[in-house]
Amino acid sequence: MKISVLIYIIIFVALFLAIRIGLYGLFKKAGKKGWEAFVPIYSDYIWLEIIGKPAWWVVLTLIPIVRTLVKVSMNIEIAKSFGQYSFWDHVQAVIFPFIYFPKIGFDKQISYFGPPDTHKKVPEKSGLREWADAFLYAGVAALIIRTFFIEAFMIPTSSMERTLMAGDFLFVSKFHYGPRMPMVPLAVPFVHNKVKLGGNIFPSYLEWVQFPYLRFPGLTQVKRNDIVVFNYPAHDVHDLGDGAGKVKPTSLKENYIKRCVAVPGDTLEIIDQQIYIDGEEGWNPPYMQYQYMVTTNGTGFSQTKMRKLGFRKLNNDNPNYRRSNEHPNIYIFWMPEETAEEIAKFPNVDTIEVMAMPSGQFDRRHQIYPSYGNKEGEIFSHNIDNFGPIVVPKKGMTVKLNPKNLALYQRPIEAYEGHDLKLNRQTETITIDGEQTDSYTFGMDYYFMMGDNRHNSEDGRYWGFVPEDHIVGKPLFIWLSYESDFGLRFSRIGTKYIK
Repeated sequence: MKISVLIYIIIFVALFLAIRIGLYGLFKKAGKKGWEAFVPIYSDYIWLEIIGKPAWWVVLTLIPIVRTLVKVSMNIEIAKSFGQYSFWDHVQAVIFPFIYFPKIGFDKQISYFGPPDTHKKVPEKSGLREWADAFLYAGVAALIIRTFFIEAFMIPTSSMERTLMAGDFLFVSKFHYGPRMPMVPLAVPFVHNKVKLGGNIFPSYLEWVQFPYLRFPGLTQVKRNDIVVFNYPAHDVHDLGDGAGKVKPTSLKENYIKRCVAVPGDTLEIIDQQIYIDGEEGWNPPYMQYQYMVTTNGTGFSQTKMRKLGFRKLNNDNPNYRRSNEHPNIYIFWMPEETAEEIAKFPNVDTIEVMAMPSGQFDRRHQIYPSYGNKEGEIFSHNIDNFGPIVVPKKGMTVKLNPKNLALYQRPIEAYEGHDLKLNRQTETITIDGEQTDSYTFGMDYYFMMGDNRHNSEDGRYWGFVPEDHIVGKPLFIWLSYESDFGLRFSRIGTKYIK
């Protein structure tokens, strides 16, 4: 059994017992049998009797998400049943029941007064208190739903264009691939990794307490060609310039969205822009884009005509358009092949060609993966159009280590699986956690992600593999799409663009 799983089991059992022991005392005070507090489902039936709610609510406690809302209400109502009406009592009942229930369950000065609806003397609530109670109920329920079930995301960049557009708002399922247990408990709720106060930006979390990775079983696994939301793996070494700085806790690294092009155990290779998996041609997304150089006869492009082809305004704010300063008749567009064919028919276009990097030419403009021991392409002459072949690590897969593949796998071994790895370049011997070895067995599954906007996407070609503990969820549908250049894009709302 993994130590991380064992830690969570110990924590879960301790919290469960603390709550049940507290309910044991509360049940006895209410004239019920104490042992009933320890019987799953039946204990909820007795609980509902104590607070005066219908027995059929037991069915609601068995429904995911709905159970969360019902349980928040049941916690507050049982506190009221024992005369505890203060806002702080209700906060404790909802957030810290493992402390609060034992405290009131065994306090001899606290008695059972019957279901709250039967109480004759109830403290009057001010308007402020009514709002506070409503926010407590809604806030806790929303936080649980956001953590374990569904979260809203916005697409900030054009790396998945035109499959997903900047300004698309998505609902992302946490339960499809299995929700992760929270890893950093000391964090501001409902924000990700930073808090903005005035003109200042602060981290939204404290690293003092961190729990190990644990994921509940999901409905499915990440499949090849799925669009996936995940935590940016290299955020601990790269500052994204958004004020958050470098972020080490896995679950608080920035959220990215890309397409999974290779799953654990796949051999990935890119040859002249085409992806190959285990030697077979990979599937190409219908809206896949590349960078094209367009040479004109000196006249420009109609904004109206280009808008009909799906382009934003042709200006410096457009991430998929550039005009050459040195050669005013040369334009750079990032677009699908079909769009390039349409533009090639324009009367002002002389030539149009995709801007591809040839095989064997190391890309010095970008930090292509792997960078360890490969700064000048000494081991791998990768570029964004010709990459690999590389094997995507799979849990339980053992690889023989050598200076070449160590460049690929050092990052997963050290940063993601937490081992101390050293290479003696003189003797070419490798030590992991102080022991000399010539092999390594991976403890997690890994994935290779790429954006559909292939020449305008920072993805696995730059920073390598995505570990399973970085997987956040699966996009469900676009619920809103808005961008200042286009306004509300009603045609994008729905499931049409999520594959």
